Amino acid sequence: MAYVEPIIDKNHIKKASRFIKDNFDGAYHLIWKLGTETGLRITDLCELEYSNFDYDNRTVKIAENKGTRANKARAKLKVLEQVKNELIALFSSDTNEMMKVFITKPKDIYSLIPDTLKPLIDVRIKDAEDKAPVKYRVAKIGLPTITKIQARQRKYSKIDNGQLFSRSTLSSNRARNIAGVISRQACYKVFSQLTEFMATLGTKVKIACHSLRKIFARHLYVSSGNNIGLLMKVLGHSSEQMSLKYIGINQDEELEAIDNMLNYMNA
Repeated sequence: MAYVEPIIDKNHIKKASRFIKDNFDGAYHLIWKLGTETGLRITDLCELEYSNFDYDNRTVKIAENKGTRANKARAKLKVLEQVKNELIALFSSDTNEMMKVFITKPKDIYSLIPDTLKPLIDVRIKDAEDKAPVKYRVAKIGLPTITKIQARQRKYSKIDNGQLFSRSTLSSNRARNIAGVISRQACYKVFSQLTEFMATLGTKVKIACHSLRKIFARHLYVSSGNNIGLLMKVLGHSSEQMSLKYIGINQDEELEAIDNMLNYMNA
């Protein structure tokens, strides 16, 4: 994934939002609003259904694609680790084959499994993946945004198949004739144009789909009083350094923060 950045200035975020609203189908503006308010990844946003929303509590609940895939991958790896040990025992009388298995990482062990055993291993892997926990995420949504979602549901309920961003709702005839939901690629074509727009505001910043999540993360950090623990938890990061790099905190900002601390201590 190419490196993209958040928009740091809150007023610039508002102008970027207006640019999207004025120049593209309303669906993209709603994706923008949901992305910057919830931090959901673009694929999860595009696949949202009305059943994901709790209008009374202004929340959205989804099974995260990336987190769920990661859980399935860990479940598969655990099976392959077991299989590696089983193969070492199976080839105990064949030193060459046993050494091949021994030096091979569990994730790469599948090619060394005898063809007669692969169907059984496939069943074990599938069973483990099916039992892997789904990773859910619940996020809060602003009242204006939830109101727009409700209005969209009323308007398109007969043609959208319960999907918030069904292509059948788009104003473009060409887009409407393609089944499914708005794609990540379509979103990229829209949001990447903000890079040039931001330049007209005097800001050099590379914008694309993942910028929405980074904007959310950056401003969650700032609005929470720089609560790095909260940011790490929401993003699923394992280190402070990872989260600070993710939201674009640079050395100048670190030094400025230290200056502010020194001024505070010496006041």
